[in-house]
Amino acid sequence: MRCLVLNHDFTFLGFTDYRGAICASYTGKAVVMEEYDRILRSPSVSMRVPAVIRLRHLVKVAYQKLTYVSYTKRNVHLRDSYICQYCNEKKIPAKLGIDHVIPESRNGLDTWENTVSCCHPCNSDKGGRTPAEAGMRLIRLPHKPRGFREIIKIRAGEIHDLWMKYLY
Repeated sequence: MRCLVLNHDFTFLGFTDYRGAICASYTGKAVVMEEYDRILRSPSVSMRVPAVIRLRHLVKVAYQKLTYVSYTKRNVHLRDSYICQYCNEKKIPAKLGIDHVIPESRNGLDTWENTVSCCHPCNSDKGGRTPAEAGMRLIRLPHKPRGFREIIKIRAGEIHDLWMKYLY
């Protein structure tokens, strides 16, 4: 089970598995904020599995210094918030693919500026054509993320959505 890790000031740091969360709370490095319903038992201790932990001390993260974000399919989906850039519908990752604005058949490259998240039906409709030729319009033009901060913002939004479903 995954556990959300928050900095001392409640900013998102990342995820850890439940073992790491238990170790951090047991050693006093973190405070358990939320727990799953699942209970772990040992011969001497019973405890719930941590779902959210907050570190006791502030960890300085150099977001400003990280300007390079690697080009991956997942990061393209994060940049586009898992929204098809043609039909403007939010999809799960399994229902999304990567579309090349300038098709690969016309020497379109795998770059931030040439790829967008696209659902499978829209990708099939577009085929090996440009959006203009296919009569399709992009919701937003593809761009290179402005550093790690943009990706973190998108991930934090997803985590917020997840926890709203979990809490209510």
